[in-house]
Amino acid sequence: MDEDRDRQQNEIHPYLTVIWGTSFDFGKELKLEDKPVLIGRSKEANFRLTDRMVSRRHCIIRPVKAGFYEIDDVGSSNGTYVNEERITGKKLLSSGDKIRVGETIIKFHYKDDYDTFFFQKLYKMAVYDGHTGLLNKSFFMDEMKLQFEIASRQSMPLSFVLFDLDDFKAVNDRFGHPVGDVVLKRVAEILTTSKRSQDIAGRLGGEEFGVILPATDLKGAVALAERVREKVSQAPIKAYHELVRITVSAGISNFPLTASTLNELVNQADQALYQAKRMGKNKVITYLPISGEGR
Repeated sequence: MDEDRDRQQNEIHPYLTVIWGTSFDFGKELKLEDKPVLIGRSKEANFRLTDRMVSRRHCIIRPVKAGFYEIDDVGSSNGTYVNEERITGKKLLSSGDKIRVGETIIKFHYKDDYDTFFFQKLYKMAVYDGHTGLLNKSFFMDEMKLQFEIASRQSMPLSFVLFDLDDFKAVNDRFGHPVGDVVLKRVAEILTTSKRSQDIAGRLGGEEFGVILPATDLKGAVALAERVREKVSQAPIKAYHELVRITVSAGISNFPLTASTLNELVNQADQALYQAKRMGKNKVITYLPISGEGR
């Protein structure tokens, strides 16, 4: 009986897995059952994506017989591609096929429960920072590149906020690294609860954090940065038996107002952050092209 249970738990199932896309979609999985699956941005979609290049009702995957599925575009704006070939009618899927909708790539494949557990673990290790649970620097920068490409193509604003904890070395020196890790985690929680659902937060290393704000002007970015700054400075952070007071500084840049390239967007936020530190810390400074310096 135990062998039968183990065999049932390790049955092979068909899955859809996002292997390239926004940070909200990347790694998303769905085990296919004996019913149609609508892929798109609408609330009625069974496999809902946040990619703005995906139509509300983009394509549908239907079971045709046991273990076999076909895909059909349902009038999407940008088309549905299987292995980089645009489909014009119903197409039978084979394990390993890569489906591209908008900027998102979905893999159709078969795997067992052990594969599922293994890849979920790898996904978390590859994408998230172990201390804070935010995106790690590598994946954050990939996401920033993708969001910049989308903003450029759609002529939409994109803001970037760079945060840095003030005098964090003194915290580690006085209380020790375990307390410092708790402080980092708490600041990450403040970032997460302060941002909107579409904003993307990551830890860029040490005590430095970044937030990408799609379709957001400087005013919206300043509002987020000030919200985070105030929350961090309002009350001490409890770490074990210690109460740690900490502040944070922030630099902000914006496409297309201040930056025309991704490198400029990153460097300008860094310059504005440096200016915030020079002006006494616990400040939010925006990079302004008029003077070439943060204000």
